[in-house]
Amino acid sequence: MPLPLKPGYNFNYDRTVRSAYYEMSAAEAYTDFYGIFYMISGERMIYSPDAATIVKAGEMVFIPRNIYRRTTYISDAPYERILIKFTDSMVEDLFHTIGVEKYNELCDEHVLRFEKHTQDKIRAIFNEMEREWNAYNECSELLLKGLLGKLIIICLRERVIGGVNVLNLERKHDCLADAIKYVKAHLRESPSLKETAREINVSASYLSKIFVTYLHTPFSSFLLNEKIACAKRLLSGSKLNMTEVAAEAGFSSSTYFSDCFKRITGMSPMQFRRENNTLN
Repeated sequence: MPLPLKPGYNFNYDRTVRSAYYEMSAAEAYTDFYGIFYMISGERMIYSPDAATIVKAGEMVFIPRNIYRRTTYISDAPYERILIKFTDSMVEDLFHTIGVEKYNELCDEHVLRFEKHTQDKIRAIFNEMEREWNAYNECSELLLKGLLGKLIIICLRERVIGGVNVLNLERKHDCLADAIKYVKAHLRESPSLKETAREINVSASYLSKIFVTYLHTPFSSFLLNEKIACAKRLLSGSKLNMTEVAAEAGFSSSTYFSDCFKRITGMSPMQFRRENNTLN
């Protein structure tokens, strides 16, 4: 299991290749430090008190302080990952500029996904971090602080939400990005167009219009597709029963869930699980 930061250090970099069935013996406590987990290859299941998340190659998880987390295998393939840990002193200047809530926003999304060109930028930053970490001296912490800030800002600007790059969303309409974030964060409650519009302080008619204009889909279709995507992740990466999957994905009943799932995917939820279950 990765160790906490060494005494006197405010940063730790760890790049590791693990065998297919490696499993942490116990949960790790992030007490007075933060973490960023980046999957280079393979896939893992990450458990924390508020979520169970599947992370695949090219995806990233931001870890807040004061949380326990544990990873386990979900496939028979080895994996490679990068895990960095850092204290407040490494991000205090950045948080003063952008606010700690921006970092928490990344944590709340559970898994961050990126387009290929952004993944290339991220890997370049991690490679530079690794070189500096391996040649650590009295100037390294200052350089690592800058690289960490750059990494966090790129993730804020260029992550993909609802299939669209955030930077493109913000160039078009801030409220569209806010609406998508709200839907993803409250999917279990199946937020309506009216409720979502109220939460982001726009009219329902205006929000409906910008979904069609910029995403080329009605709000209701976007919401349903997000529910189906959530259900697919749960069916393939968890042992929840159909009623539990339906509830977690925001469907009012397992029957309605099954009908919608088959209409969208062409197969029943049980058939999808049989063909895609990574826990077998």
